[in-house]
Amino acid sequence: MDTESVNTDSAQSDACKAARQARTGLQPWLFFFVASAFYFYEFFARVAPGVLKSDIRSVTGASEGEFGLAMGMYFLAYAPAQLIVGRMLDRFGTRVVVAPAAIIVALGCLLLASTDSILLMGIGRLLQGLGSSVGYLGVVYLALVWFPPHRHGIIPGITVAMGTLGGCTAQYPLAIASQEWGWHVPLFLCTAIGVLIAVLLWCLLPRRPEWFIDLMREDGYEPDLPEPMVSVILRIAGNRQLWLISLAAAGLYLPISVIGDLWGVTFLEIETGLETKWASLATTLVFVGFAIGGVGVGHLADRLGRRKGLFVGCGIASCCIAATLMLAGVEPTWLTIALLAGLGVTVGGQSLAFVMTADFAARHTRGVQLAFVNFIVMMLPVVVQPGVGYLAGLGVAENATPDAEQEIRGYALVVVLMIVGTVIACFVKETAPQRESDLHQS
Repeated sequence: MDTESVNTDSAQSDACKAARQARTGLQPWLFFFVASAFYFYEFFARVAPGVLKSDIRSVTGASEGEFGLAMGMYFLAYAPAQLIVGRMLDRFGTRVVVAPAAIIVALGCLLLASTDSILLMGIGRLLQGLGSSVGYLGVVYLALVWFPPHRHGIIPGITVAMGTLGGCTAQYPLAIASQEWGWHVPLFLCTAIGVLIAVLLWCLLPRRPEWFIDLMREDGYEPDLPEPMVSVILRIAGNRQLWLISLAAAGLYLPISVIGDLWGVTFLEIETGLETKWASLATTLVFVGFAIGGVGVGHLADRLGRRKGLFVGCGIASCCIAATLMLAGVEPTWLTIALLAGLGVTVGGQSLAFVMTADFAARHTRGVQLAFVNFIVMMLPVVVQPGVGYLAGLGVAENATPDAEQEIRGYALVVVLMIVGTVIACFVKETAPQRESDLHQS
C-alpha cells in the first residue's frame, strides 16, 4: 500500500471517528429542535388560509376556484424552489439557508394580513411558499448530518410531527382566535413570530462541521471544484428509483396537502353539517395521525432495517380509508372523524420516501436528491388543489356552495391519485440504512 493510500485511510478513519463523537449526547437534538421550530412555524402559515377561507372569500369576493388558485401559489413557488434549496444545502449547510427563509415566510404573512385583494394574497402565498421550501428539507438535511444512519428512519417522522403541531395550531385554535379578534390579527402575530425565529436560527444553529465535509470527500466530492448544478440535476433525473419514490410519495401525500391544508374543513361542513370550528378541530386529527404515523413507521423501519413493505402497506391502508371517507354523508359523524385520524396515521408512512432516498444518496448530493423528491411531492398540489375546487364547483351558481354530491366529485380526484401513487410504490426497490464507512458515487 502506498503512502497516499495510507493517508486517505487515516483521513477517512478520523472523519468517521469525529462523526461518531459529534453525534452523541444532547447537542444533535438541540440543533434538530431549533431547526424544527421553523418547520412548525411555516406549517402554521401554510395551513392558516384553509381555516380562514370564509373570511378571506368574504372580503375578497373570490370564487371557490379563484381562492384555490390564489392559495395554490404557495406550491407553485414551493415546488420549483426545492432543487435550488437542495443544492444550497449541499454547498453551504443549513444555517445560512434557513434563517433568511424564515424572514421570507414572515413577509408573506404580512402581505396576507394587510390586503383585501385576492391577487395580492396570491403573491403573499408565493412568498410563503418560497420561504417554506426550506422548512422540511432544512430540518431533515441537518438531522442527516448530525444523527447516525441507524436513526435516519425516525428523523423524517419526528420532523413531520413538529410540522404537524404547527398544522394543529392552525386549525381549531386559529378558528377561535379569528372569531375573537378577526382574521387579520393572527396573521400579523405570525409575521412577528417569523422574524423572531429567524434570529434564533441564525444565533443557535452551527456551521456545517469539517468532519462532514471530509465524509463528503470520501464520496468523491471536492469542495473547491463543485459539479455544475445542471449536471447534477440531469444526472439524478435519470435515476429511475428516484422517480418512482417521488411519484409514489406525491400521491400518498395528497390527504395532507389537499384535505388537511385547504379543503378538509369545507368537505366536513358540507358532508357532515359540522360548524367551521368543529370541522377545523376534526381536520386537526389528520395532522395528529400524520405525526403519530410518521414517528411510528419511521421507528419500525429503523428496527427492521427495511422500508418498502411499510411504504406500500401504508399506501394501501390510506387508499382504503380515503375511499371509505367518500361515504361521509351516510356515516355517523364520529366514524368520519375516526377515519380522518386513521387516514393521517397511514399517510405518515409517506415520510419513508425521504428515508429511502437518503439510504442510497451520496452525502454531497443528498440535499438535492431529497429536494427532487419534495419537488415532485409539492408540485402535484399546484394542480390538484384548484382541481378539487373546480370539480366541486361544476354546475354550481356563482358564490353558491356545492352540495354533498358535488363536493365528493372533487374529493374523488384525491382518492384516484392516491391509488395511482400506491401502485407506483410497488415498483420501488428495497433500501437499507447506510453504514458510515460506505462510499457512494451516485
